[in-house]
Amino acid sequence: MIIEKAGKIVEGLYALADIDLPAWLVTAETPALFDAGITFMGPAYLEEIRRVLGDENRLRWLFITHAHFDHSGTAPYLKRRIPGLKVAASRLASEIFKKPNAVSLIQSLSRDYEEQHKTLFGSEDIRFDSLEVDRILEDGETVDLGGGWTFSVIATPGHTRDGVSFYFPNIKALICGEAAGVPDRNFKIHPEFLASYKDYVASLEKLAALEVEIIMLSHYCILTGAEARSYLKRSLESTFAFSGRIRSYLAEAGGNQEHVVKRIFKEDHQDTGAIQQAERPYLINLAAKVKAVAENK
Repeated sequence: MIIEKAGKIVEGLYALADIDLPAWLVTAETPALFDAGITFMGPAYLEEIRRVLGDENRLRWLFITHAHFDHSGTAPYLKRRIPGLKVAASRLASEIFKKPNAVSLIQSLSRDYEEQHKTLFGSEDIRFDSLEVDRILEDGETVDLGGGWTFSVIATPGHTRDGVSFYFPNIKALICGEAAGVPDRNFKIHPEFLASYKDYVASLEKLAALEVEIIMLSHYCILTGAEARSYLKRSLESTFAFSGRIRSYLAEAGGNQEHVVKRIFKEDHQDTGAIQQAERPYLINLAAKVKAVAENK
């Protein structure tokens, strides 16, 4: 099944606010949120957390898959509004959040969306000013939230260097950031190997070995049943096909990466209208993907 709206997924597990930019709430003995969207979504997440938990101050942890602006953006806002909330992420993510240039980029990309969605936050202070990570997540560790809710931390670099995924064996559910690619409106899977093509493939192969019945994609939908079971294999196939296309275009363009970026942008983003990502972050990501293949990282 393909679920295209926020709400309860199974008992104890919820997609909050907006399926295009969901945060995932687990109502265990120790309630926890997974990923944190773009800054402007902060008040909507807070309202949903309050509605589901009864009191937002019950939320104890926020686990972040990676340090991109659309996965960590509301974390400072939520920490300001929920004083007892702690943030967990990989060691590399923790280091990224300490870099002024990284914070500036998060702020810049967030502003593009804030200007479009001012009515969602009004006068609230949603700014991403800084973010201190309270707990470093290590590959292979198990986190117990109580009441049968445990999950494994899986290092999944490739989309970014700092990426981690979370696997819940009790319900065979996977939260994977963009380690598994992102579908467009036509459900074509777009690979997201921004940092390393080789690492991205290795991470996907690792995830494909899991038994999954639920995949919580970072954007646009939740997959259950047969769709979830087939998605990781399909994502691998899409990854191989897209890298082959980039190599072919690079050969035709004499290695000119900028030419390839413009060609794919026109074909995939402008001509089809199926990709929901805004033009600026799409172009930044596409340039990184073309570079990753060109350098065969």
